[in-house]
Amino acid sequence: MKICIVRTDKMGDMILTLPIIQGLKEINKDYQIDVVCSNTNQKVCSKFKTISNIFLLQNNFLDIFRTILKLRRKNYDYIFTFSPGIISILVSIFSKSRTKSLLILKSRYKKNNRSKLIEKILGKIFFNQNLTIDRQLRYSQNNQLHQTKTMMELVTKNGLDLNDNTEIKNKFELNKIDFNSEKLCLIHLSSKWINRFFSEENFINLLENLKNLNINIIITTDNTSKDVFYKIFKKYKIVTNDDFKNLNNINKVLILDQLNFDNWISIINSSKYVITPECGCTHIASLSEAKLCVIYDADNFPHMIAKEYAPWKKKYTKMLSNNENLAKELISFIN
Repeated sequence: MKICIVRTDKMGDMILTLPIIQGLKEINKDYQIDVVCSNTNQKVCSKFKTISNIFLLQNNFLDIFRTILKLRRKNYDYIFTFSPGIISILVSIFSKSRTKSLLILKSRYKKNNRSKLIEKILGKIFFNQNLTIDRQLRYSQNNQLHQTKTMMELVTKNGLDLNDNTEIKNKFELNKIDFNSEKLCLIHLSSKWINRFFSEENFINLLENLKNLNINIIITTDNTSKDVFYKIFKKYKIVTNDDFKNLNNINKVLILDQLNFDNWISIINSSKYVITPECGCTHIASLSEAKLCVIYDADNFPHMIAKEYAPWKKKYTKMLSNNENLAKELISFIN
């Protein structure tokens, strides 16, 4: 049996898709499961050896055409399109797969029947199976909304069996580094920290209070960090990706700036605590043994997003960005 999964969006979405791949393989180890992915997702896929073949889909006409040709040569039995967007749909339509299935997630923001109208039309014409998820309705009725579970719902709708309770963290390649620190806390420095409830000064105070508790703090960054954290980058020592290999001791507060993917996931896996806004770091940390705290944007359907994107099979602490006692509760989380 040859199966292809199209997942061309964000890192967290790909990690939440890995239980589908693992769950299918646990039912039938002879399944060949390939993935069409984005640049970001390729990093995740390369660490998950259950995947047979990885096809990188670039957002240009020539590369789309080449990817379609590669897929057509495979003659898949099933292709599942889990990512939104016309390009992902077109790749599946022209794949020559015997059975094509499409997952459509209606907008959580819009309340009109035209949400995802084009996807619905293409789904009815070109796909054998469609599953449209009305996220607002499911949330209001307290029905299943988790992304992994909805993908599993589409797979089983096709008559395929899979283990819907599978674990994936032991199948994902995560290195670990010993920094001789019993209490190493990683805080992911995304611009999502800063809002009308929490300022850069609040963040500095949090770091200083953690220092006083003899907590050694690693700060990892993304491409938004320097846009909002001006004082942080002046106040604390910065280690670049090039110098990371020489890092063998962590004292108090250290910024690890723009680490490559391998170094970033290794430092997450080496931490005892991870504190992060809801983003890709959430889902990488869910594959580690770290105690995890996720902060959700109070202005962006936090409870709905938590229900939809909760880390898979990982106990974690949920907090909201508008919590007046956020800093105090984060300190309590570590203690």
